[in-house]
Amino acid sequence: MKKTLTMMLLLLSLTANAQKDKGATVNEQFLNARVSELALRLEMTDEQKAKFVSVYRRYSEEMTALWCGAKKGKGAKGDDKKPLSDQEQLERTKRRMERQQQAQGIRLKYIDEFATVLTAQQVSRFYSVEDHILKKLRERREHAKGQSNGHHKDGQKGAKSGTNK
Repeated sequence: MKKTLTMMLLLLSLTANAQKDKGATVNEQFLNARVSELALRLEMTDEQKAKFVSVYRRYSEEMTALWCGAKKGKGAKGDDKKPLSDQEQLERTKRRMERQQQAQGIRLKYIDEFATVLTAQQVSRFYSVEDHILKKLRERREHAKGQSNGHHKDGQKGAKSGTNK
């Protein structure tokens, strides 16, 4: 029930923000939806939410630049299919860990900024709530990607999931 309510609120927030910001990009709409969900889950006041938006936008832009820059460095999609040498695998692992370390640095950098807007308890919960929201968005994106390729949840192409009993 709680998951359904959360997803409904996220979708309603997306719809409301899409109507309010007709010229906004999809990324901006997702950012607004994440802010709305974070405000709800962290029980922010309207004043906190208003101040939180600009800090969170900067934080989100830095994190996106870090991870999207990593994706651009991977090469063409077809390149991911060929097996990597041991050396290439080690280099890839090292780069991933370096990005994770950079992401941790960004998180640490913003703790004090978030603390100017949120209570200590809200800051403490912020990162786990945000991780949960982003995980759900990734799952939805992967599910939609699978659906657009003609695959269903059970991995069968063209068959309705769970109907063959």
